[in-house]
Amino acid sequence: MKTIVAVTSQNKKTVTNHAGRCTNYTIFTIENDKISDTRMVELKDNETLRFTFHDDENTNPKNLLFDVDILLSGSIGKGVIEKLTTQNVAAYIIKEKDPTLAVEKLINGTLEAFAPISHRRGNCD
Repeated sequence: MKTIVAVTSQNKKTVTNHAGRCTNYTIFTIENDKISDTRMVELKDNETLRFTFHDDENTNPKNLLFDVDILLSGSIGKGVIEKLTTQNVAAYIIKEKDPTLAVEKLINGTLEAFAPISHRRGNCD
């Protein structure tokens, strides 16, 4: 079975915050419990999750990140998590800063994930 994991990495080095506004992701392909491919994806401003969920006027928005199975980020709002769930994407907040180590921990079941904390209504970042 193949699993695609996107990790927010705005600086292209570490796991970063603000999944909704992030334009740089490291995409990992996992096959047979091993990372089989890693690539960087750079989104345009009108391809971010924030744009897709707040500004896109299309009633059936599309996003490259809807094609992943799991999204890992240093922070992500409850609203984005809920909306990604409708696209069959599981999103998690993690504290691990190394994207590759985070995915390796995900594979072996040791990655710590946290629930989002919303400080304001409509928080979607």
